[in-house]
Amino acid sequence: MQLNELKESMSVLDQVLSKTSTDIKINVSASQTAKSHLLKKYRRSSISTAILAIVFTLLWIGNVNLPALQVHIHIFLIIYLALASVWYILMYFKLKKLSISRLTPAKLFAKTTTLKIYTLSGEIIFGIGIIQFFMLFLPDLYVINVFAFWLCIGTIIVSLVLSVWYLWPRYIKLFRDLNTIKE
Repeated sequence: MQLNELKESMSVLDQVLSKTSTDIKINVSASQTAKSHLLKKYRRSSISTAILAIVFTLLWIGNVNLPALQVHIHIFLIIYLALASVWYILMYFKLKKLSISRLTPAKLFAKTTTLKIYTLSGEIIFGIGIIQFFMLFLPDLYVINVFAFWLCIGTIIVSLVLSVWYLWPRYIKLFRDLNTIKE
């Protein structure tokens, strides 16, 4: 976080703390827009993970054996993707039932903070799951096909860079916009 952004956040926090709940007005249109964008991201994530879970389940049922994807890795991937899909669905419904216009600012701040914590903790847990998957998958891939191994490593690095510099700042901005205060 940059210093100017931190100072601005602190001044907004000071303003919020100095006023009562009735003095603060939430910018409902900006908050609703952020909510709809977050709902879209949760919906897209739940659908994509569910489709991947179904595809890998069908591959397992059909006994399609990929050389680098052993049975225990296959089962781990199916369970991981199914849990991720269920988690994104739960987050979607939790955010969907959040009524921005009906809540007081204090309750809205509390609920959005809880939602941020749930999202962050889920992303960390599923990130650990991804690390575990690649720790199981990459040694077998290296033995079978070295070129595919390095291609997979390159893809992982590109996706991490894309996440850190492009996707995560967008999520942070959307969560901040949920609590937009009218000036």
